[in-house]
Amino acid sequence: MNYILVPFKNFKNAKSRLRKDLSNSETEKLAKLMLEDVLSEVSKSKLADRKFLLTNDSSAMSLGIKYGIEIIEEKIQVDESTSVDNACNYLKTIGASAVLRLPGDIPNIEAKDIDLLINEGKHDGVSIIVPSDSGTGTNAFYKCPPDVISSSFGENSFQKHMKSFITKDIKFKVMEIENISLDIDSLEDISKIKKTSKQSKTTDYLRLSSL
Repeated sequence: MNYILVPFKNFKNAKSRLRKDLSNSETEKLAKLMLEDVLSEVSKSKLADRKFLLTNDSSAMSLGIKYGIEIIEEKIQVDESTSVDNACNYLKTIGASAVLRLPGDIPNIEAKDIDLLINEGKHDGVSIIVPSDSGTGTNAFYKCPPDVISSSFGENSFQKHMKSFITKDIKFKVMEIENISLDIDSLEDISKIKKTSKQSKTTDYLRLSSL
């Protein structure tokens, strides 16, 4: 059984790097649009058996419910790695053979990208890492099984995840998927997103705004 997990902290604290350049209201508006774009495409996945949003934010939960996403309400947040690993352990107990972790800040993602990842993972029976546009972050992580290695999200997570697989001699794959690789953490990222041909709530908003 292939499950999708979208971890989301909360709107109040989302995108701390962007808050250096944008107001809190602008940042939260952008975070909401991005999360909605991601959840909308997750809801369209044909290969995911179940789809979950992990959060403690009531507004985010409402978005998840809007798109038919199951909610895992997080009581205590330590860091994303802990949150994802705890959730993956739980999902394994309710039937997950693999969990695809997707972040909430990749507004160009499409359902076909999600199903491509799941199909590759299912076919080869391996974990898959999709690096960020910078090549340092991990923008998608198909964990097969869900507890295959501990997560290491944060700075240089892509290298850390690869090192864990290599050190433990566990087979894995790296896939570069443009729609997944491009996230929004800076004004430079906003500029890149605006130049793409993708239509989404996020790109529509950015192209009409002065950001």
